Amino acid sequence: MSRAARPWLLVALLAIGYPAAVLAGGGASFPSRADCIHPAKADGNLEVVFGRSGSSAAATALLHRVLAVGFQGSQIEPDGCGLLKVAVHGIPTLEVGGQVMKEARSVGLQPSLEVVTQ
Repeated sequence: MSRAARPWLLVALLAIGYPAAVLAGGGASFPSRADCIHPAKADGNLEVVFGRSGSSAAATALLHRVLAVGFQGSQIEPDGCGLLKVAVHGIPTLEVGGQVMKEARSVGLQPSLEVVTQ
């Protein structure tokens, strides 16, 4: 084999070998939507999530609604799985989180209490 052909052989082997290795291991894995929701089970770094959306417009509309009913400090951020979430951080305990969620439900929101993962 000529010296000029060796780099091309290496490229060909990598082009075939890497996808074969990935497929042999079960293929590429992507997080499911459920992998991005981490329900709070203990006190700590918690957040109340008011909702998730696939569109910026829907997330912005929800944020305006959340802010209008008094949940100041709420913001839009990526959830790590391709969606945008509207959340308020700084919830120190499950008890405080429960109170915030009760208040949010009283104004028609459907929040969840989650562990901050980002």
